[in-house]
Amino acid sequence: MPRYQKKYDLAFRRMNTQPFRAGSDFTLSENDIVKNGVFDHKMHLFLGCYPTSVIESMFKRYKVREYFAEKGVPGVSWHVNMDDPYVHRFMLTSESGGRKHKLIELVMQRKNLKLPLEDNRFLNLEFLHIEWLMMQNPYKKFRRDKPPLPGQKAPGLGVGLHMLQILLQLAKKTNTHGLINSPNYLHTALFFSRAFHFLDPKTEAFIQIVKYQLLPHYSHYTLSWADEYGALQHALNHRKVKWRPSTMVAPITQEAKRYFYKRNYRKKVRRHRKKMNITVNMRKLRKKLREHGQI
Repeated sequence: MPRYQKKYDLAFRRMNTQPFRAGSDFTLSENDIVKNGVFDHKMHLFLGCYPTSVIESMFKRYKVREYFAEKGVPGVSWHVNMDDPYVHRFMLTSESGGRKHKLIELVMQRKNLKLPLEDNRFLNLEFLHIEWLMMQNPYKKFRRDKPPLPGQKAPGLGVGLHMLQILLQLAKKTNTHGLINSPNYLHTALFFSRAFHFLDPKTEAFIQIVKYQLLPHYSHYTLSWADEYGALQHALNHRKVKWRPSTMVAPITQEAKRYFYKRNYRKKVRRHRKKMNITVNMRKLRKKLREHGQI
């Protein structure tokens, strides 16, 4: 994932070295940092790392509001919700004509994951879990050449690769071993596969077949709706192949990478790939799309 990496490496280094600014948004009292008799100096830091003053200063330095304004997205503002000390939420919104529109919603928490080793042993590591991620541009309309994908209520913001780098940087800053995620849709699984691997070798084999064998011949739209309507099938018996949410991991430490780089994991992936021959039943897909008024 080299694209944008240097840019975000620099940005997050600046965030790491920026001093905590005294201000109304980051003034701690004893009651703020002592809860039930326990001292916690990170209670008012996003993901235990960043005060809101630092986030706002980076928004100004990198002209985030101006960037979105050029894209036709006015009145951008953000806030974080840290009421739950374990689950933190970041929201980016836009206000126009007295109405607020949601642009980005990100929900994250730390979570332990067991990576299998030999002899029925496990490596228990802490990751940053993406509980929920939504990105949309409510000011755009779907085009004929870019119709909605399953689950989409509005077109995307076009900042997916930026967000991926930000998430990877957050994983580094929080001293976790990477990111974990369980995408609900095939097209989101394909997007995250740029940096993530599936914990289950069979699911990894499936996404690789879709990515390298089917995607060169079909659009994301066709494959996503084929999955949604049961038109992805095994070639031999025509049994449908249905996407199921499964744990993906973007490892950033050598410990976490160990499982995915080991011969045993890669051997299992290759074995499952050889057994799979997946096709798209275009006749069934067109029928379903007509029934739902999509063509």
